[in-house]
Amino acid sequence: MKKLTAVLLILACAAALLFGAAGGENAEITEIGKLPDEVLVTFFDDTVFAGDSLVAMFQSYAGGRQKETPWFFSNITFKSANSYKLRFASYKTIPSEEMKYAHLVEKGKKVTLYQIVKNRQPARVFLLAGVNDALTTDYTKKRQGRDETGVERAVRYIRTTAEILREASPETVLYVVSQMPVTRSFVQGTNKAKACQERWDEINETLKALSEEIGFRYVALDSGVRGEDGLLPMALSYDGKYHLNDDGNGIIARELLDYAQAEYEAGRWKPAAEAGAKEEGLE
Repeated sequence: MKKLTAVLLILACAAALLFGAAGGENAEITEIGKLPDEVLVTFFDDTVFAGDSLVAMFQSYAGGRQKETPWFFSNITFKSANSYKLRFASYKTIPSEEMKYAHLVEKGKKVTLYQIVKNRQPARVFLLAGVNDALTTDYTKKRQGRDETGVERAVRYIRTTAEILREASPETVLYVVSQMPVTRSFVQGTNKAKACQERWDEINETLKALSEEIGFRYVALDSGVRGEDGLLPMALSYDGKYHLNDDGNGIIARELLDYAQAEYEAGRWKPAAEAGAKEEGLE
């Protein structure tokens, strides 16, 4: 009987390996070092995810998923405001003349990202903003009496943001998320919209290079929601412009989890249970 049980166990293991190699549902289970999603999502514990309406819509999507999957990005602190700009993220305090604009809110009061980070001391800050900067600014031109283009101005905002957040919480790591693509119908719309994708592509390349220079992390989440033409497919769009629907946000969620896996494989992060085991000498 014991021999029969052993044979059956060997056959079962072989079958599991065979189906995993074939790319079925069990493929990621047999992949060496692949963490399950409920573990990967803990990478975002003690994280502030700040930004504009794209962040608000991802938060809404995550909240809907939590009804069936309670752990789904449930420990992120979301802070968003419609039309939130890169400029706003670079403030320590909100200038009195700009209190009328959209800003992040903490305990019912408008606050800066700096103030939130200084108060919370989070492990990570993910920042997704800049949509409205590109909508209202030609990134190739100089304006407002400053000797800088729109791209140079965006770089200045991010530099300042990285500096003040490091001052507010030296242990907090800043992750700047790429700008998302727009739909073809939006690009072909008003004059304001025509150059948006070019502007956002340029700022993405600039931020990627800047991250290596000043030490924040650049997170390219846009690749998963681009079609073959480099634009946002209508099937992933909520409004036919640049906001994502549930399918689009589902892809972003997958990209975030895959990013956590990449951080794990690179040795820059360990799940709490694994880190605890190492500290106690249990590995």
